[in-house]
Amino acid sequence: MPTRQTPDIQFVENAHIRVGITRKWGGAITHVSVPGGPNIINSHDLGRQIQQSYYSGPPNYRKAGKEKSKAWDTFPWNPIQTGDAYRNGSKVVDVRIGTNTLYVKTIPMLWPMNDDPGECTMETWITLSSESPAFTYKARLTNQRSDKTQYKGGAQEVPAVYVNGPYHRLMTYTGDKPFTGDTLRELRNDHKEGWPWVNSFPTEGWAALVNDAGSGIGVIVKSPIEFHGGFSGKRGVGGETDGSTGYMSPIASEVLDHNVVFDYRADFVVGNVREIRAAAEKQRPRGLPAWDFSERRSGWIYESGTDAGFPLKGRGLGGVPEPGLETLRLLGPYAFWQAGAAKRVRLQISAKVAGSVRVFWRGLPPVDASTKPSLWSAWRGTWFDNERSVSQVFAAGKKQWVTVELSRNANYEGAICGLGLDIPGDVYVHQIRVV
Repeated sequence: MPTRQTPDIQFVENAHIRVGITRKWGGAITHVSVPGGPNIINSHDLGRQIQQSYYSGPPNYRKAGKEKSKAWDTFPWNPIQTGDAYRNGSKVVDVRIGTNTLYVKTIPMLWPMNDDPGECTMETWITLSSESPAFTYKARLTNQRSDKTQYKGGAQEVPAVYVNGPYHRLMTYTGDKPFTGDTLRELRNDHKEGWPWVNSFPTEGWAALVNDAGSGIGVIVKSPIEFHGGFSGKRGVGGETDGSTGYMSPIASEVLDHNVVFDYRADFVVGNVREIRAAAEKQRPRGLPAWDFSERRSGWIYESGTDAGFPLKGRGLGGVPEPGLETLRLLGPYAFWQAGAAKRVRLQISAKVAGSVRVFWRGLPPVDASTKPSLWSAWRGTWFDNERSVSQVFAAGKKQWVTVELSRNANYEGAICGLGLDIPGDVYVHQIRVV
């Protein structure tokens, strides 16, 4: 089927699905539909759509000569693909449309500011499935910031997804038996707090916003990570320019250096929950988690300390502890495995002097944490708990493998969803393997 275009909205489509971007709004996705079906995507303001959105310091961003929205006065540096809170659209500098493919390059606006382009570019690659109503979404942020400060890693929306009012049911799986057909959950943000979204850890790596009939759109990532989502407004009604909206976003933690190149991928499926879950199962991780730090931090961030910056150039993770501390504290990305299937962690390190490393782990969030933000915050606050950790000594030397027997600690049991590390300031970590 040939691609149809208008001067402002450009589409790529086939017999299964239609995806459209709006050029005046940074080339963000403003339309997803199946043949004969309605548009799913909400565009009430420029902070919605399906789009790239990133966060870094300073925590209260300002720029001389630029106005900042009072509604977002405390916001950090936050480039988003569509535009800013004053409805200034981000600038598209390149669009290419092919058979089942669409590419767009954007200079984004900083969301809380009035006409303040970010010192960065965003690239988006959309590839339609030729077999089903689905598409792959690949994104890249390339920074060229004049502020060379290394700010702490933050939560990145990969990507942000906003849908129309009929798609008000947020469905996912958060249990400890992924891909076994176990019961799904509907997450409802009925906590009556000011912020409408809730946090969750979907262990199958997907979430979906669906209507009362159980059909809508799902977003899938290749390994389990945190998701944010919920609904704002009147449930069940509203079109693409109305305020009512469902939201969901996979969340990746990342340090966004002044010169970083950050890539990610997500997959979208339009259909019912069964079809979305089946698509996620085809992409389920095979094997146990492993991370390599030859060029990138691979989703690990520093809770305390800094490193020499991006790219890592073979150095590995490690650097300078915060003043007054002798160790760096590192927090790994979410993952999932059962303690009984992997009893140890292997670290490839290099060390100038002998010392010790401590490995922490955390289990799944409490069942109610997905709908009670206070429980989620409490769970996060107990991350680095010595009762859920094991230390291991190591010798001085160049690259060496150190095995940490997590099963030495009786608290290492059940479902595990992530690791953390305390390492001395003269140690670098090159690889981590759960075995």
